[in-house]
Amino acid sequence: MARGKKRRAKAEVKDSKENSKSGDGSKKAKKKAAVVKKSGEQKTYNLDGISAADSGLKIVTWNVNGLNSILDKNDKVLKEYLAKEAPDILCVQETKLTEDKIELAQERLDYIASGYHYTWSCCTTKKGYSGTLIMSKIEPVKVVTEDVVGSEGRMIVAEFEKHFIICCYVPNSGMKLGRLDYRTGVWDLKFREKLEDLTKEKPVIWCGDLNVAHGDNDVADWKKKRNKVPGMCDGERENFGFIVGGDGKEITDEQRAKRTLSIGRPGGEGMGFTDVWQKLYPEEEGYTFWSYRFNARGKNNGWRLDYFVVSKELEGQIESIERRPELWGPSDHVPLVLTLKE
Repeated sequence: MARGKKRRAKAEVKDSKENSKSGDGSKKAKKKAAVVKKSGEQKTYNLDGISAADSGLKIVTWNVNGLNSILDKNDKVLKEYLAKEAPDILCVQETKLTEDKIELAQERLDYIASGYHYTWSCCTTKKGYSGTLIMSKIEPVKVVTEDVVGSEGRMIVAEFEKHFIICCYVPNSGMKLGRLDYRTGVWDLKFREKLEDLTKEKPVIWCGDLNVAHGDNDVADWKKKRNKVPGMCDGERENFGFIVGGDGKEITDEQRAKRTLSIGRPGGEGMGFTDVWQKLYPEEEGYTFWSYRFNARGKNNGWRLDYFVVSKELEGQIESIERRPELWGPSDHVPLVLTLKE
């Protein structure tokens, strides 16, 4: 009986392959087959509070922690979210895709939300690692997908008529801080040079998972984490402060020597950039990441790791910035939404 079933199954597979090769509409059949390849019952999310902007430019940044995982397990909520949010530009980090997987992923995304131009950047040194994507309803004038250092697919620079948008996934220093020196002494410095060059041409919108909690209030239990956990090391926070400014005070020798002393929001005047969330909500919790482990979401053991940083010239155009905590689950990060006035 089992053998008979196996033979029938093989015959059905063979028939389906032959059918897919013949007849018109094979491209549509392929796309449909790609989209149908998804899980059965999916968790639902309450997205009633999300709606499209009446006017202005809406940009979303979201670390999806594996794009194929969301497309396989949460494609319905992704479709609902993109329909309700209706972003003009979506900046995605940690796609974890290799170049040979892009075509299928783009077909599936286009089936979910059509009308976007796509720009991908993939890691070429490690499979299933890093990766960035920009989906834009407005076609960019030009796009550059080169990293400032290496080729880990960490950055896309899209040039538009009035500004640049940088979709960025800043390197994590590693749980044992093995990449801290690379992050603070190489990558951060090269990225600042890139920012300086771009700002000579047009204002810049820099967004993404920047892997840093700039201020003490940008992470839960900062005393336990300072200089022990990636994203909460003095060098990472200082480097970010050199771009967006800070409290204007240098870290003292006493503060450096004692991990449990507050360093506030390190940085001086900065480079003429504004951390939008900090500008609008300096005292409010802005967590965008909660680990899947140790009941971090239930305990609200969160981090503010995702940012919109804009040139000072764009401050007057800021309409709003919002988090989407209701979308925690498909990823351990939640979307962050910036709306600029026209």
